[in-house]
Amino acid sequence: MIHIFRKNQRVMMFVVAVLTIIAFIWLYNPDTKTGNAGPNSVGEIYGRNLTQADIDREIKNYQLALALQQFDLIGDLGGMAENENAALTEFIFNLLVLKHQAKELGVKPTDLQIADRIKTLSVFQTGEQFDPRKYAEFTERQLGPRGLTERQLEEVMSDALRLDRIKNIVGAPMAVSEGELLEAARAFQKVNVQVVRFPLTGVPSAIPVTEEEIQAFYSRYRPNLIAPETRSVAYVEFAPPAGQLPAEGKAKVEALQKLADAATAFAEQAAGSSFEKAAAASGLTVQTTADLDRTGTVQTGDIKPQPKENAETLKNLAAAAFLLSEENPLSDALQSGEKFFVVSLAKVSPQRPLTVDEVRPDAEIQIRAMKTERLVQENAAASLAKIRDALGGGKTFADAVTASGLKAESFKDLALSGGTLSPEQSAFAQATFLMEPGQVSGFLPGADGGFAVYLDARAPLDPAELDRQKTEIEPGILAGKKRMLFLSWLASAREAAKISMAPRGR
Repeated sequence: MIHIFRKNQRVMMFVVAVLTIIAFIWLYNPDTKTGNAGPNSVGEIYGRNLTQADIDREIKNYQLALALQQFDLIGDLGGMAENENAALTEFIFNLLVLKHQAKELGVKPTDLQIADRIKTLSVFQTGEQFDPRKYAEFTERQLGPRGLTERQLEEVMSDALRLDRIKNIVGAPMAVSEGELLEAARAFQKVNVQVVRFPLTGVPSAIPVTEEEIQAFYSRYRPNLIAPETRSVAYVEFAPPAGQLPAEGKAKVEALQKLADAATAFAEQAAGSSFEKAAAASGLTVQTTADLDRTGTVQTGDIKPQPKENAETLKNLAAAAFLLSEENPLSDALQSGEKFFVVSLAKVSPQRPLTVDEVRPDAEIQIRAMKTERLVQENAAASLAKIRDALGGGKTFADAVTASGLKAESFKDLALSGGTLSPEQSAFAQATFLMEPGQVSGFLPGADGGFAVYLDARAPLDPAELDRQKTEIEPGILAGKKRMLFLSWLASAREAAKISMAPRGR
């Protein structure tokens, strides 16, 4: 037998090598069909398996993108919805589609491009210059507690670059016409307006809300009335004695390192024992947070024992809590400011629908506000109808308003482009953007009820001024058109991705 083996050794080793290569391709290639039937599958995209790990990874990218203030990336991929679940769902699926399409189009940001993009982020700048200290502080306070590394930061920047490049590719045919330019140039024309207000103060304050209205509100908005998942953690802290931490320099670094070493040693000790017993053996006090959501916000009225940590620390503890599980309930040493923590998962409260009684107080407020706004709009519509009739009869706007029992206010030389208007004046000027002199707007909601605008006059646009402003106007119009085209492209690309989710409980 040994003789046969030796005789055919080279052939057999070649066969083993080939089989090993095939095994690696088969087992680790995400596009192989065996992955589609895996027990960890939560859905499919482009015909391949989508796991919970894929989803969790993109959730972390979403949270990191928020911390990095990448609002274009988040907004263009649908991550700005008011409902957190809807925002996450849209962002994750659209990001997966974007990455796939970028690969198909050969869009791959280089390391140099990623590094240059990181240096431009406002969160890393001081005086409009890249500040390495801010970068180091961010990686320490924002990445570490979330269980992330600089690799994830670079991936978010790579996603932002992919988005920019694909938007440019998709929107390449876009151009700005002369008509669009002239229409947008209205922002530089000064207008004289008269304004009539319809304040909330004229509406009865005690507007009743019935039980039927509350039930109807609850039924209508029930899918969005969700209490978020919350978690609480038991924790011990390692803090320098009050007033004994050096202000700066090597001594401070060494003191913090001692605290970090102590926290790490405790985490190792607690891993082989119960958290409470390990704390007692080390002479440490175990504290417990209230129920926290992912942002570190307390989500329950029962806050005993009351968390004594500051908001930033609670945010870091919450970030750690949502990385733990029943199988792995203990964290490593975490730093928050000048303290170190080790946390243990204490309680998980899953996301759940809110009850009608929990919704009732907010429902009453919102229903009453909607009824008040509706009443203001009805009164305004009736008054504006009288004003328009009076204008048709030859009266001036001021006289028509006075005849309706209201008062007109005059504002002159309002221009949206100047940057010197108050928010209210900007709203007045914006209302006239598509109006011609002599026209009255409809009712427009405002901070205290609403208003309507009458356009007295619009100053003519100086051709020389238009030429000067053209370079400022065109990029904005072009960016808007490209964004609309990109969203249309993204919708088609997402449809082609054939995204499907596995039923709950699969």
